[in-house]
Amino acid sequence: MSRRSREELETLRDDGLSADRRRDFLAAHRAVAAWERAHPQGLDGILSFVEGLRVLFGDPPVNREPWRGDDFRL
Repeated sequence: MSRRSREELETLRDDGLSADRRRDFLAAHRAVAAWERAHPQGLDGILSFVEGLRVLFGDPPVNREPWRGDDFRL
């Protein structure tokens, strides 16, 4: 392993183990837990909601025109 690669890996490790990064991960974990408490439905509930929309509004129109370019947003 080259000296530069080793230094980069050590820098990444030090950053990953830093107190600031641990606080960031803890805050992210708390945000996910709060979201899950506020939105308790799982995949079945979401699919049921989507099915309800299909019943109310019908299926969306099909666009068979192929994509062009490299824009793959939904």
